[in-house]
Amino acid sequence: MEVNFAFLCDYADQSGGKMGALGIGFDIIYSAKVPARHPVFFAVISIKFSVTEAGPKQVGMHLIDEDGKDVVPPLEATINVCSPASGFLYRNQQIAMAMHGVTFPRYGDYAISWLLGGQEIKTIPVKVAPPPAPPTTA
Repeated sequence: MEVNFAFLCDYADQSGGKMGALGIGFDIIYSAKVPARHPVFFAVISIKFSVTEAGPKQVGMHLIDEDGKDVVPPLEATINVCSPASGFLYRNQQIAMAMHGVTFPRYGDYAISWLLGGQEIKTIPVKVAPPPAPPTTA
């Protein structure tokens, strides 16, 4: 198993065997006040499984604060990793999980933690911060 990529984005969709995403790769959410409610974002991951790793897998995603505490209840799913097509040694599995109406209680560092079989395989940092001050003119 190997993580090909993981990111946060505004929207993701899996159709036609491809992952499509908009607003890819943000790592800061600006908010004028806290608690800050973010309407929707997606956490995306692509995992490469070898031919010997086919079968059901438990996947989990946690949104945690800087103390490692869950901000929202963890999302969990079972995926079935199919054997690669004849002549291939691996299969890529893309997963997109939507996060609707998440409330971040304070400014600071957060992270999406992806788990496979209960073991963390990737973290994606995200910071909640006040908007930057407008530039001053001299």
